[in-house]
Amino acid sequence: MKSVTAEKVTCGCLCGAIRFKAEVFLDITYICHCRSCQEGTGQPSWMSVLVKAGTLKYGESKPTYFNLSDSGQRGFCPKCGSGIVWNSQNPEEEWATNISVGSLDHPEKARPYIHMFVDEKIPWYEAQTDLPQTTSDEAEAIEEQWKAAIGWKPSS
Repeated sequence: MKSVTAEKVTCGCLCGAIRFKAEVFLDITYICHCRSCQEGTGQPSWMSVLVKAGTLKYGESKPTYFNLSDSGQRGFCPKCGSGIVWNSQNPEEEWATNISVGSLDHPEKARPYIHMFVDEKIPWYEAQTDLPQTTSDEAEAIEEQWKAAIGWKPSS
């Protein structure tokens, strides 16, 4: 994957209680089929875009978080329930913060390029079948490509 540039976006939940802005990598928009994303969204997949570390800024209201594990948490609006963000609880993995494409004020600008965790995909669900499809076994290699593309260097 080539180097990508972060673009400024504005976002919000369904009811408008939570507004936020960030710089995101619209070229790293992915469709995740893991079971956690299915359960967390109530949908067959979660389409999200990577956020440039340190750029996610909320307005007056902030999401409520549900801890998925020691490593990750999902943020959602406590009023309307909109899924907004996934982030790591490990600062070394801040590069992996991602927001829901549906929360973008202009979701049409997102550029999906890959399906992740297709080995966990619901068999009847097909969306954008022309995109590359990767399994759980390939996730770590894809993540390394993403870190290289965004120029991620963890703090020491």
